[in-house]
Amino acid sequence: MFASLTTRRALPFALVVALLPSARAQDERFWSFLKKGTVVTRCAATSDAHRQASDRFERLDQAIERLKPTDVVAMAVGELHALLKTECYLAAAETERIPRPDTALSLKQWWSDAGGREWLASFLELPELGIVGQLKPHIVVPPDVRGTLNLESHSNHPLQRFLCPLTESSCGANTKGWRLRAEAYFEAHRALDQNSGRPTFDDRPPSGEPAISRACFETASERPPSEKYQAWRDCIEENRPKRVTLPLGEFRAPSEGWLVISGRRGHYTFCDSTRAYDLTTGAAFVDDSCSGLVLNADGSVDRDATNKGREEKVAVGHVSAQNLQEAVWMMLFRGEAAELQIEAAYFPLPPGLVPQFTAHDDRSTADMGMSFGGSTAQTILAWQWIPTKGTPIAGELTWPNSFDAAEDHAVSLLNVAESGFVEGCAQQRPPEVRLLRSSSAARLNDASSDDLRELVADYTRAMDRWRSKGRCEPLRQ
Repeated sequence: MFASLTTRRALPFALVVALLPSARAQDERFWSFLKKGTVVTRCAATSDAHRQASDRFERLDQAIERLKPTDVVAMAVGELHALLKTECYLAAAETERIPRPDTALSLKQWWSDAGGREWLASFLELPELGIVGQLKPHIVVPPDVRGTLNLESHSNHPLQRFLCPLTESSCGANTKGWRLRAEAYFEAHRALDQNSGRPTFDDRPPSGEPAISRACFETASERPPSEKYQAWRDCIEENRPKRVTLPLGEFRAPSEGWLVISGRRGHYTFCDSTRAYDLTTGAAFVDDSCSGLVLNADGSVDRDATNKGREEKVAVGHVSAQNLQEAVWMMLFRGEAAELQIEAAYFPLPPGLVPQFTAHDDRSTADMGMSFGGSTAQTILAWQWIPTKGTPIAGELTWPNSFDAAEDHAVSLLNVAESGFVEGCAQQRPPEVRLLRSSSAARLNDASSDDLRELVADYTRAMDRWRSKGRCEPLRQ
């Protein structure tokens, strides 16, 4: 009746050490016009090139500020790229992360809000920061460009029914607070060091720009003088501050349909759980089969004894529909989140280090880091959202927490919604099994076919038990 007692949709513990790709390899073709061996320096503030660069920078700044979020962005981005290839901006080749915004909204956010403007300005004059009397020159590390998830450009996206057009300012108003809560959770997740990290100096990497700058200077200290700056800058690039964030754009709330979710929750003490929730009313159907692993003397699981100890809980009631909708919203969009540097970062330039480098020298590096595969305490929950009309959407969640900040937030929101369960009667019937069997369901986050088939089997068994529960009358079809 039940799958493997020990690892039903469980994540095996794994600590994977991997070679992470170098930051140098992201957009090398952009700088391919620089001849090998060219020494790239900052241009003198008194030069004609500096004056011309300042004029072009001001014109670009004004052009970007005039853009509306829905304007065509190609001309402004072309001018930005052309500016980077002029004499005073060749020093930008110290990074391969060339801004390539997909919309005017993305360009304006990168330029004005995230600090792209300050990054370009720093090539004309290094910013000096610190306390009065002890100002130090700083290198500005540019923010990443955030992509835009909007209906006009993503009409074939699996989540297109939830995407808003950039021209409709009121669209997605009821999820703006959800986004703020998600972004705050992502930041807290990073601060608590729950994201899978890549320590590069010791078991715990330094945090904060000054500490990272010092540590990177130590790693570059043994390099020849002509290579020290770029070695330091590459190290900064590998260790710049990043966190998870959602794409730009506004998103609608899932306000109707059913969420069906099943899987094992717990490890030594566990429940094989199948649940169905109505997003409109909060009607909830629960089917839990709970037990604790009984171990033999050799450490193996005594399956008969474990099954004998099962306690069945079949319940009907309600949860908060609003809490449920927010949880499903995050379950749908968590795969769209990305780990990025969301604002410009300022790193103090170590004493004696001159910001210059040799073009196209062999700077490619590989950073030895760690990524975490999971633990035996984590299991996989399969879920499916079944709308009243349209294509169902299926996915998976790692329970009870995840190293992925967006997935972890989705789990926490689901837990919040389920914690408000009040047993009683429900004036809805859960969806028919045939609706879950649909092969047309859009899959998110590489949802496993086996797990989705098991979801259908779990739901079929649960439906038989839910029919035996008393229901309110009249039941709505």
